[in-house]
Amino acid sequence: MARVADYSIIVDDWISEKSVDTRNFTVPDNIHPSSRSILSFMFDADSDDGVTVNVRLNGALVWTWTANSGDSRPVRFFQEVVAAGVVKPGENVFSYNSSSSDSRTIRFSDVVLFWQASI
Repeated sequence: MARVADYSIIVDDWISEKSVDTRNFTVPDNIHPSSRSILSFMFDADSDDGVTVNVRLNGALVWTWTANSGDSRPVRFFQEVVAAGVVKPGENVFSYNSSSSDSRTIRFSDVVLFWQASI
C-alpha cells in the first residue's frame, strides 16, 4: 500500500500559566502507525527563576527544554521526530508540564504534527 505525508493541526495559539496542561487532537484512521511522525511548533516560556518544559504525546516524552533565570527568551521554532507507534488513529493528547518555583507563562503556537497516511 502506498503512503503519503499528511498533517494534523493540534493548536494555533495556546498561552497557559499552568504547570500542566493538555490539548486533544484527532488523527484519521489511515495513519500508518509504524512510521515516525514530525512534531513542529513555535514556543516561548517566561519565568523569573528559570523553567524546564517537557512535551508529551499520548504520555510519551518527546521534547524537553530548559531556560535559566536571566536567559533571553525569544520565540523559537522547534521540530522533533516522534518515535513510531506514539501517535495513533483517533483521539491523541498533546501535553506539557513545566517546573518553576515562580509563576510562569508558557506559549505554544502553530503546533502541527506531520504523519504518514496509507492510501
